[in-house]
Amino acid sequence: MWEGQNNENYLTNIFIGMLITSPCHYHSVCWLEPVQTAEKAKPYIFTQDQAVLNRTFFPCFYTLAIKSTYSASVKVMPVRENTPSFPLGNCSLADVIVREMDNTGEDLKATNVICIFSPPSGVDPDDTYNDMPYEKGFCFVSYLAHLAGDQSCFDAFLKIAYIDKFKFCSVMAEDALEFFLEYFPDLKKKGVHKIEVKGLEFDSWLNVPGWPLYLPDLSAGQSLMKPAEQLSELWAVEGLDMASIMKTNIQAWKTYFLEKIIEKSPLSRGNIEKQEEQYPHIVKSNNAELRLCWAQIIAKNRHQPGYQHVRSFLSCQGKQMYTLPVYHALWNGSEEARSLLQVNVRNYIKKIIA
Repeated sequence: MWEGQNNENYLTNIFIGMLITSPCHYHSVCWLEPVQTAEKAKPYIFTQDQAVLNRTFFPCFYTLAIKSTYSASVKVMPVRENTPSFPLGNCSLADVIVREMDNTGEDLKATNVICIFSPPSGVDPDDTYNDMPYEKGFCFVSYLAHLAGDQSCFDAFLKIAYIDKFKFCSVMAEDALEFFLEYFPDLKKKGVHKIEVKGLEFDSWLNVPGWPLYLPDLSAGQSLMKPAEQLSELWAVEGLDMASIMKTNIQAWKTYFLEKIIEKSPLSRGNIEKQEEQYPHIVKSNNAELRLCWAQIIAKNRHQPGYQHVRSFLSCQGKQMYTLPVYHALWNGSEEARSLLQVNVRNYIKKIIA
């Protein structure tokens, strides 16, 4: 319904009524039982809109260039079987927050517009989340750098020309690629965007599902990955070689190292206690990625003294990318580990894992 007239002398208001009938849309409005709240007296309702649920709650734009404020009167009948864990999001990843707010990350531009696959009708898009869009976006940007030939020239394009051109804008993929070709006119003249090798033309990168034909050379990453993998091997055996372990500085690849430890868990008896002693900066970290990894390690190793860490981490997270891996690890652990989950959260996890 429209009010007023659409000109500079009148304010235009839009009133939208929505009736949500699909059960998968209920995830955007969540319900906590009284026992899950601080005062444990009344139930609590809250919205959880990441990553794609906002548009199930109200019609909105999904672009950084268009901001919309809104007010809403919401009537909801609680659907308890779809309850996630706890409210509150993640505020510990300062680097991620800056990247998302600034939105000048080179690979992020490409990733947001690249087609991986179209989920079947009725499938919650949030359930399809994985790393493929990020990896394919990285491959595409690497391919553009390969076309440019000289990495320093491509870096100048990204860090100076591209950002100057599109700062404070919402960028369409076609516009970004057209600007790339204008910046490198020789490439446009050669027709690299229409190359005859099927799958490498720009249109295929954007609109054809699946992995790309071009894969960048990642051999340089071995200098970071191999030490982490070797260290995780040292932690996976009985009779720890602490002298060799203590020589290795994990500062540059803490998260990857912890992921390898998760893969090798459960570890031999006593090894987790030694890790707590060796890496107190990880155990006491406020970084959500590190806390997530450590919570999974605790759960997979059934390390009872660390259960308080798991409980604390879950109580401050509402984002499922952080809670679900821990839920899975707890559910596959001991009954004591499962007892860390509230009753209604247990029912929710049963539905997810089923």
